[in-house]
Amino acid sequence: MKVLVYGAGVIGGQIAHALCISGNEVTILARGAWAETLRRNGLRIHHYIQRTDTTDWPHVIEKLDDKEYDAVFAVMQYRQMEKILPDLAAVNSPIVVLTGNNLSAGEMKAMILKNTTVRKTVLFGFGSTAGVRENGQLTAVHTGDGKLTIGRLHEEVPESVKTILKQLFSGSRMAVDYCDDMDAWLKYHAAFILPVVFLSYKTGCDLKKSTRAERKLLLDAAGDAYHLLMELGYPVRPKGDEKTLEPGPLRILSSFAIYIVTRTKLGALCTTDHCRNAPGEMEDLDDAFQKLRAQKPDFAMPAYDRLRNSMPAWAMIRERYGARR
Repeated sequence: MKVLVYGAGVIGGQIAHALCISGNEVTILARGAWAETLRRNGLRIHHYIQRTDTTDWPHVIEKLDDKEYDAVFAVMQYRQMEKILPDLAAVNSPIVVLTGNNLSAGEMKAMILKNTTVRKTVLFGFGSTAGVRENGQLTAVHTGDGKLTIGRLHEEVPESVKTILKQLFSGSRMAVDYCDDMDAWLKYHAAFILPVVFLSYKTGCDLKKSTRAERKLLLDAAGDAYHLLMELGYPVRPKGDEKTLEPGPLRILSSFAIYIVTRTKLGALCTTDHCRNAPGEMEDLDDAFQKLRAQKPDFAMPAYDRLRNSMPAWAMIRERYGARR
């Protein structure tokens, strides 16, 4: 099958790798020096947990062509996705999957469908892979060949589309999970990630400096954010995920996982490298979540506010890490 991966960072690269080993005809859209590196050296990935290295040779383009694709995976930072919506509307493909952090999913879907000339099913996804791009290759942290959660905004993915996606990844170990409310899933993901972001900037993007009290505050802050979304009427996705933040055995496991991440290189690969390199995306997510909060201005979020207010102001973060808005 013919697939376009629009964006060649860590998650896009891992998706492209899984599609390549499944025998698809894969095209990657990348730009500039990175596009030339991919043409010259191939898509090189160091799989951190597996301690293996792979090289794939997808076709590389730098601008959208008029080729017909069976599916398109757009893998971009939150606000960057907005800039490529005209391309996603124009691309000749019946399936488009917007992959990554997204608190404007409904607006983006509407814009694509309003401007497309090809009948499309617009899906939203999130890849569990983390990592960094450096020295001409990607370092990816994942299990198997990664995990991809996919869904429509508020309903099940059609079986006909599931069949195509199953075929696309049939030769890989990429796990594809389906969600019946991806809009809620992405909002709850942001509710957990933002406290991690706040702690990352508080520690100067060095989570090894975090204290036990700060890690507890992180989970309490995420709990505040979850309860806000529940108060706003968003169903918890994944179902039951709120239990990982409430007192009990799942909270203990969450605390242990946070401890491991903050005490090893995983902290950089999974969190702080991205915070350092993409503060604009983090600020955009914070702005979008604050707009959700404005719908319930009197809803108390003491742990969330305490952690958020403990990091430097966004203007200082932009100055330190060179972000542009």
